[in-house]
Amino acid sequence: MQIYTIVMNGAATLLLIALAAKLGKAAWRAPRGPFRAASAAGAAVCLLLAISSLERFGVHAAQARLIASGWLRWLLEPLAAAQATLAVLVGICALVLILRHWNHLGRAQSMVHVLTERVPSKAHATQARLSARENEVLGLIRSGVLSDGEIAGALHISPATAATHVQRILRKTDLHNRRDLMLLPRARSAA
Repeated sequence: MQIYTIVMNGAATLLLIALAAKLGKAAWRAPRGPFRAASAAGAAVCLLLAISSLERFGVHAAQARLIASGWLRWLLEPLAAAQATLAVLVGICALVLILRHWNHLGRAQSMVHVLTERVPSKAHATQARLSARENEVLGLIRSGVLSDGEIAGALHISPATAATHVQRILRKTDLHNRRDLMLLPRARSAA
């Protein structure tokens, strides 16, 4: 079991370092903003976890007498300092992310709330008794196909026919525009 733990901690260390490198590269290339900050924070967290795995690797390897305990002390002291430093940096990054981007998250949540309030809570396509073709059109609208021309091209019908289907769906669902249709809840499948 000890060999398994040593191998898994070694593998975890290598994978976490590789992930930290990828996230660090993404943070370096990203423009300033929340993605860059989140990538940098993610890289720091991965390094923190990698140091922890490396520490556990060393302890188990010393217990299995694969490395001398003198080497272990020599290795663990700098790792503990690096781990403490990274923990402080992760805390600072989290605080900066919260302070800088909390308003953006609040606005996004407000937008979602406003959009979802526009759709009647009990509105479902099955309650509207849509035809098979209208359900196809609704499916396209939900996937982001919004123009009559795009709907017509996908279903091999004329744009005027696509517009008629959309108007019928809007009337049957008592909604006002295609964006509202995108928010229409899907019918629950019978269980």
